[in-house]
Formats: sequence, structure tokens, C-alpha cells
Amino acid sequence: MLVSGRDLLQQAVAEGRAIGSFNTYNLEISRAILRAAEARNAPVFLAIGTGAFDYAGFEVLAGASLAAARASTAPVAVHVDHAPDVETIARCVDAGLTSVMIDGSKLALTENIALIQRAVETASGVCVEAELGGIAGAEDSSGAHEAGIPMTDPEDAARLVAETGVDSLAIAIGNAHGFYTGEPNLDFDRLRDLEAAVPVPLVLHGASGISDEDLARCVELGVRKVNVNTEIRFALFESLTAVLRDGVPGYDVTKLFGAAVVAMQQAVEEKLSVFGWR
Repeated sequence: MLVSGRDLLQQAVAEGRAIGSFNTYNLEISRAILRAAEARNAPVFLAIGTGAFDYAGFEVLAGASLAAARASTAPVAVHVDHAPDVETIARCVDAGLTSVMIDGSKLALTENIALIQRAVETASGVCVEAELGGIAGAEDSSGAHEAGIPMTDPEDAARLVAETGVDSLAIAIGNAHGFYTGEPNLDFDRLRDLEAAVPVPLVLHGASGISDEDLARCVELGVRKVNVNTEIRFALFESLTAVLRDGVPGYDVTKLFGAAVVAMQQAVEEKLSVFGWR
């Protein structure tokens, strides 16, 4: 069923768990995510990045994602991930998405706040996520991460939330998009300070490659939404490679992609278990 992102965040806060946000690019990935959600009886964010919209076509992917959410027995918020501007927010809200993220994290604090304020106004009541601090890596690909990425300052985070009325805040505590080139080193003391200073749910991007133990600790310390992308894509590529290597009789597309859906569903279920959906 299609629900508001705000409803999912409120459930996460009430139950002390985290909602998984999983990126989709096509029908097969969406199917795997929603099958996993239904198997775990878990709510999820079905997230779409702007790169995915560029790839599949905005109307096609937005429409297919909303239809899949409505048909699911699990509560699903359809979410735009890392929207760079207010125009993208407006387009997604008009299309019926139930959660949006505005990403002004590369801007100075005052400029980021001004952008978020415009996004909140444009969203007209739809759940809005913002980001403060630097999260290394690229949303749609994996690679080396630069050093010295700025982490989220608790005082700045408190000011941003107070001045914008945003619904949730993505934070930087040493996390990065994509797989990690070294051992992730998360700043849990900073996370504690952020949880104490920020009155809205905290969001962790870049969960692929972080150990289950560290993810579980993040949830214990107040993270209420966790974004996963790379591990799903890895499962997809590994499955397709294995099936194509072994051969698919009759060029049976359903067997080729069916196996990939099963692999991706398993990857999503494993993450949902870590987030508290057992």
C-alpha cells in the first residue's frame, strides 16, 4: 500500500527500529524490494535517484513505482533520493511521490537552509528529508572515497532543523555511498550527540559495506532510516553473471531475471533483519 514517508518515520520512532530505503532502477529491482518487505512484514521506502529517472524516463519509472507500491501488501513510501533542486521536488510531488529528499549538502549552511526552506514549501506537506555534512561516493556507482569529508556538526544540525521544519535529516558520521575501500570508521559519539540535539529522525546513507554490528548500533543510537543501494546492485550483477555463464536455455528472460530477483530479495531481507524487522 502506498503511504506517506512521514508515517513510516513515525512508526520507526515509536518502535525503535529503522526503515530500510532501497533504490530501484527498474521493475525487477522494485519487485525484489517489495517481495522482501512483504516477507518480513516490514515497511520500506522505495527510493529513486535522479540518475534512475534519467535512465528509465521520469513518467515511466515514477508511474511503475507508484503502481507497485499500491499493489503491495507492505506499507511503501515512494521517495526521490538526492533531488538537487526545488524543480525536481515539485515534479515528484506532482507525480504523487510520498517522500522527497533535497540535497544541498555541498552548500554552505545558510544556503543549504534556504534551499531546504524552499523545498519544504514546494513539497506542500509531503515528507521532506534534507542532508547536512558530506557523504562520500556516488549514488549510482561504486569507487574510491576521498578523505577529509566533513561530518555533521550537532549544533548546525539543530539550527537547520529548527529553521526549516524538515521531517528527517541525513547525517555524515563517516559513512559513504558505495562499497568502502577500507574499513568504515563510524563516529558513534557524534551520532549520540546528533540524536540528542536533533528532534527529527536521523537518516544514514551509504549502508552497503557497513558491518551488521555497526548498523545495528546505529539503529540503537537513534538512526531511523537507512539507505541501501550498492549491495542490491551487487546481488543483481552477481546473479546475472552466474546465470549467463551457465547459460539460459531458450533465452528465457524470466529465468535470467527471476534468479536476479531472488538474489536481490535475499539481500534486502538480510538488511531488514539488521534494522529490526525479523
